[in-house]
Amino acid sequence: MTNALSEMDQINAELMSSGTRNPFGRDIEPGTMVSGEIVAVIRRHRHNSQGQPLFWVNRKPMVAAAGDPVIDSALVIQVEEQERDTPDEEGLRLITLDRDIQRAISAGVRRSSASGLAIGGCLDGLAYVGPAAGSGYGRVYEMRAYVPPAE
Repeated sequence: MTNALSEMDQINAELMSSGTRNPFGRDIEPGTMVSGEIVAVIRRHRHNSQGQPLFWVNRKPMVAAAGDPVIDSALVIQVEEQERDTPDEEGLRLITLDRDIQRAISAGVRRSSASGLAIGGCLDGLAYVGPAAGSGYGRVYEMRAYVPPAE
């Protein structure tokens, strides 16, 4: 198994994520939970609100002429019908893998004894617990389980 996404994988991931909403946006309430099957993965260059690409400069993302690009990783999951906002909605959710969500998902993957995430695997009960205590920055997430795809 390879870690690299083919160009077709990248195109399909971007097509799948178009119009897909993030279940853990700014106005999230503690207890918000999502479960679903991983249908695509995305790695893309982050842009600012004006559409300019961001690069790492002095350990901060900035618009610059040089530097390493700021790359975001995300999972597109297909949620169950009961988690959809409307009956005719596709049920796709985009989970950006920031460090806080990564902690919860990696703990679930380790508990499952899987070697990592895979297309067809299921995130079961990924939930926002609340803001990180003491730091004033960050969030706490938990995940009940990761179910690897059947082979």
